[in-house]
Amino acid sequence: MMVPRLLSILLVIVLVVVSVGYLTGAIGEGYGDSGNVFSFLSPTSSPTPLPTRVSVTPSVTSTPTAVPTWDTIPISSQVNEIVTFTPTVTMTAAVPTMNDVTPAYVVHMDDTMQYNSSTERMFELDVVEVPFVLYFSFNPGKVKKMYLTKDATSANTVSYSSWNPATGKYGSWSETESRYSVKSTDVIDPNAWFRIDVIRVYDDPKQYADAVQLGGGKEKLAEKKLLYGDNGIIVKQDGYARGYSSEVEKELKLFSSGHYIIKVTGNQIVANIQMLSP
Repeated sequence: MMVPRLLSILLVIVLVVVSVGYLTGAIGEGYGDSGNVFSFLSPTSSPTPLPTRVSVTPSVTSTPTAVPTWDTIPISSQVNEIVTFTPTVTMTAAVPTMNDVTPAYVVHMDDTMQYNSSTERMFELDVVEVPFVLYFSFNPGKVKKMYLTKDATSANTVSYSSWNPATGKYGSWSETESRYSVKSTDVIDPNAWFRIDVIRVYDDPKQYADAVQLGGGKEKLAEKKLLYGDNGIIVKQDGYARGYSSEVEKELKLFSSGHYIIKVTGNQIVANIQMLSP
């Protein structure tokens, strides 16, 4: 009687041990999560949220560049100066040229300035390496030119009436009129001009006398207005408008070394001046 009861108790104990073993993971794989039977009670970790890509298109308001206009009234600013030439050598691989200026020239000066009424500048320099190149480019001012244009689509009929003494009545008639509109366009300012005087200055009186004699004498040079002071002769002249061509690029070459003054004057024009030598 005792034996069957003990066997029943042992069987229950064995079943309890096996069940606990499966539940704790000691036997088999359990419920996962390192065999922790209470893993389902653990808080579930939330995945880290990924950043949301936002497409930002900056709002840019494009402001149109104001187009400069030229005033037909002469600007009051004036420049009168003498610039002593100090060589500042800058190597250049490509020099803007009109004829056959070869590369490998050096740029001694590159100057851009607006010239207005009575603007005068003088550059004093000693030329050593020849040919010495003077390069000019011009941008003349613009003005508005007004003109009438016929509007072909706006013809209209106008009625008129007048007293006729012969009949003692008013007479009437009609005529077809065309309408005109005023328009404008940009043209080169007729007051735009530029002048270049290249003056050779002689420190030696004998050299000056020889140069004057070679030029035909003082009377002839004075008649042509080529004398400058007591020791200078204008050896080259050029420019834009006022008797010179309307080309916007000019190039002058000096083939003799010596002391020079480059005198430039202009009005209603922007000029770029470059000085180059080998």
